[in-house]
Amino acid sequence: MSTSRVLALLAFVALHATAEAADPVVVVHPSTRVLEVSKAELSKIFLKRLRTWADGSLAQPIDQVPGPVREEFTQWVHGRSVVTIEVYWKRMIFSGRAVPPAEAADDAAVLDFVRRTPGAVGYVSGSAQLDGVRKLDLRE
Repeated sequence: MSTSRVLALLAFVALHATAEAADPVVVVHPSTRVLEVSKAELSKIFLKRLRTWADGSLAQPIDQVPGPVREEFTQWVHGRSVVTIEVYWKRMIFSGRAVPPAEAADDAAVLDFVRRTPGAVGYVSGSAQLDGVRKLDLRE
C-alpha cells in the first residue's frame, strides 16, 4: 500500500474516532425521576421554554462553552447552529424575558454541576466517565 493511501486511511480513522468521541450524552442528577425525554422537550428545557421536568421538579440546564461538543449537541437537539441559538439568547436577554443557562468549561465541569445540583441536566462527550450522574435517554 502506498504511503499516501496509508496516510489517508490514518486520517480517516482519526477523524472518525474524534467524531465518535464528540457524540453528546445527556446526563441528569441521579435523583431526577424522569427516565427519558423527547428531543423537543430537551430543546425547550435548554431554551428555558420549559422550566420543570414531567414530575414538576425544577429543571436546571447547563450548557458547555462553544466548542465541538456544544456544536454537536445544538445541532442534534435544537436542529440549529450555535450561532442561531446565541442570537436567540441575545433577543431574550434584551427583551428581559430570560437568561441563558450557565456555561461550563468542559465535560468535567458539567459533570460536577450535575452531580451537585438536583434537577440538573447537561451534556458531555461520549467518552466522558459518567460517575455520579445518570444518562438520560432521548426519544425522537
